[in-house]
Amino acid sequence: MMKKIVLVWASNNPEKYWNKILNDLVSKGYTVYPINPKEEQIEWIKAYKSLENFLSYNIDFDVINFVVRPSIVLKDLQFNLEKIKDKKIWCQPWASDDEVIIFLHKNWFKDYIVNSCIMLEDLSKK
Repeated sequence: MMKKIVLVWASNNPEKYWNKILNDLVSKGYTVYPINPKEEQIEWIKAYKSLENFLSYNIDFDVINFVVRPSIVLKDLQFNLEKIKDKKIWCQPWASDDEVIIFLHKNWFKDYIVNSCIMLEDLSKK
């Protein structure tokens, strides 16, 4: 069962889905590590400037949930490939495209979900 989730692009703006996802996951008991290059913290949680910055801390986590446009997802996947290859990758419906899916498949990512909202899934079964 997933317990620790990296949220690649989180927001302090309560109007944004990025913020709603963070609050939903926290309310369900998950540890969330928000990524946002412009924020020191999201809500009350320390934010990391980039996925690369987060990974440099060697913090244990179970899944990376991408809530950014596909071009950023693809760059993060390419740049951090060796460090994240064995982690679950989750792309919100607007965060993946054919290029992202092909990259995940060609690089033998073991576990990934695309075009699915993490708030609507029973994560205890994922």
